[in-house]
Amino acid sequence: MSIGTTEYSATVYEHFRAPRNVGAFPAGTLGVIEGQAGSRRQGREIILALRLDGARVAECRYRVYGCPATVALCSVLSERILGSTLEHLRAPMGLALAEELELPPAKRAAALLLEDALGAALARYNMTSRRQTA
Repeated sequence: MSIGTTEYSATVYEHFRAPRNVGAFPAGTLGVIEGQAGSRRQGREIILALRLDGARVAECRYRVYGCPATVALCSVLSERILGSTLEHLRAPMGLALAEELELPPAKRAAALLLEDALGAALARYNMTSRRQTA
């Protein structure tokens, strides 16, 4: 399938047309960490929010601006990481998702941006944890 001039897999098209878990948590929701990467000005931005239950991901929400590949990556990740431990999330997974979604090489930068947003959320968790134990 194609959107514009780029060929995408049926899975990318499905997640682009009906993204899962898109949005934000209500202000004040407990246990939420958030990470941001990219910018609209540069053409691609991801704001990833994880609601934790202990050291596991209970829910994932995101706001995304970008191409179909970026939207699909966020949507797939939001489903995949439910129940994952924070330690598991530290392992790079963006490029593996890009390969699974059969993204063209020119669109794989979106996977690295997704890893950056996830890394930013984990860094915020680490900062928050240190403040609570100090």
